[in-house]
Amino acid sequence: MRWWSRLRNVVVNRILGLNDTPHRIAWGVLLGFVVAFTPTVGLQMMIFVAVATVMRANKISGLPIVWITNPLTVVPIYYACWRIGAFFLGTDGDPERGEQIIGRLVGAETSFTWDRLVSAEFWEEVGHTLWELGAELWLGGLVVGVGLGLVFYPITLWGVRVYRRARGLG
Repeated sequence: MRWWSRLRNVVVNRILGLNDTPHRIAWGVLLGFVVAFTPTVGLQMMIFVAVATVMRANKISGLPIVWITNPLTVVPIYYACWRIGAFFLGTDGDPERGEQIIGRLVGAETSFTWDRLVSAEFWEEVGHTLWELGAELWLGGLVVGVGLGLVFYPITLWGVRVYRRARGLG
């Protein structure tokens, strides 16, 4: 339960308690979801900060969201996004092809180690895999990211307002 306490602390105190307008905080969360699900792992923080700056969103509120896709979660998340994108494009995303491509990335034929995770070869393979999965992955990632962002925007607005009322801040 320690992880739950830490997550709660990040959400309640670090996001809802930010010193910014509720809209800008929620806007940052929405943009964080959009960037998090794009196939840009490794560059997402930089992309998010640039997009949040241009879109005038809170840069801090979306950073924890961007970390949803990380080296430990990227394979199942991108696979699901790829399948969703294939559905919307009508390409029906051949599951065997997707599993082969992602299996190569995970290294099914070799044991997955932390050394592999930090190797240049692994990240080169990530780039190659994202290129092969192409349009389906991008579209699926945008559908999921925008969808989750639109769900969490009003939740975040509500949460910031409740947090501030409870503390007598507004």
